[in-house]
Amino acid sequence: MQKTIICYSLGSIEPKERVKFNRELYGYKDSSNHGNYSYKRNGILSKLKYEKPLDSVIIVWGNAQTIIQHLKSYSSKYVSYKIS
Repeated sequence: MQKTIICYSLGSIEPKERVKFNRELYGYKDSSNHGNYSYKRNGILSKLKYEKPLDSVIIVWGNAQTIIQHLKSYSSKYVSYKIS
């Protein structure tokens, strides 16, 4: 199966935007009613098989177009390589 390695940099964006970016990409755990209920909010990578060997580096099995589109929407710098 085709693998793609993506190295990205968000630059000097606001911390609020950085958190929003990470939540959309990786998903997050949400709780309500003072922690009595918890919900798993899925992100883009929740549907894909991936590894995260380092900060700002993702290895994705299969099509990585959705991740690249997400990076473009935040005007981040990225480099992607196809690996086997």
